[in-house]
Amino acid sequence: MCLLCITIQIFPWMADGDYAELSGLGMKALANILARKKDWTPLYDEIAMKLALGPGGTSKAAAAVYYDDMYVDFDACTKVTKGSEAPLRNCKVYITNEYQHSGLRDDGATIFSKILGMAKGTVRTPS
Repeated sequence: MCLLCITIQIFPWMADGDYAELSGLGMKALANILARKKDWTPLYDEIAMKLALGPGGTSKAAAAVYYDDMYVDFDACTKVTKGSEAPLRNCKVYITNEYQHSGLRDDGATIFSKILGMAKGTVRTPS
């Protein structure tokens, strides 16, 4: 099994600006409901990730991390992927400043091929 993880955040203000065309489809109402929800369960199960990606685990993972991403903190990404106790310590990471946050949109086929190959072991992990 290969793990590719993409997280999307939706904020209420997006329904009035960036995604205004979706407001008539219920996005604004949905965004406000999600913003008010307080009883979220943990998004990630660190123990399950460590087991799945650890030695003898059933999964392999790779990720693209954009050094200058204006939406995703670089230090937060490295915190979960580097070090012996990091939950994604066995995730192969492609770190680049060639793309910004929109890397998948700008050159998705190239990036996806690279991280999928890294996860499968057919593309060497950049150092």
